[in-house]
Amino acid sequence: MEQAIKEWQEQFEELQTAAANMMQIAFAPLEVMRRPTGCCDTRLNWQDEQGDGSGYVCIDDFMQATLQFENIPHAVAGQALDDVFGIGWFEGADQGVLQAGEGVYYWTDETNAAEWEVTVLQGGLANLSIEYTNAPDIATLLDALTTAIEEHGQDQDVVDEEGTGTLTA
Repeated sequence: MEQAIKEWQEQFEELQTAAANMMQIAFAPLEVMRRPTGCCDTRLNWQDEQGDGSGYVCIDDFMQATLQFENIPHAVAGQALDDVFGIGWFEGADQGVLQAGEGVYYWTDETNAAEWEVTVLQGGLANLSIEYTNAPDIATLLDALTTAIEEHGQDQDVVDEEGTGTLTA
């Protein structure tokens, strides 16, 4: 029995490492946090070079992931979410998240009980809060965020005239 538990633990750790690698490939600035993380066994943190935007991704024992990003450019978040979902998925954002004004927009995935929420803030910034979704879905969004950052030009202003932030990946 001891050997079976050891083999299971090794496989679990390999799966957690693979999930962390997937997240870092999708969004290179993520850094694996050393244990204890304060939440899930696997947690990756990120802070943009200017110190404005920050966030984390946690991967739990069931390979569900949570993403919390704060103060990212609305243009980047909106483009990424609209590219991944298409227009009209988020409640109240009928023209897409990119075109949405200040407010809170959400979507609940009935297949896995995931909760997706974006808060568009004053000044051209946004917060993302995604809970209880599968790790590949988070990686897909992270990849779309990377693409949106690149399309807006690395180290260039990507918020509206009222905003001041930049974001790099």
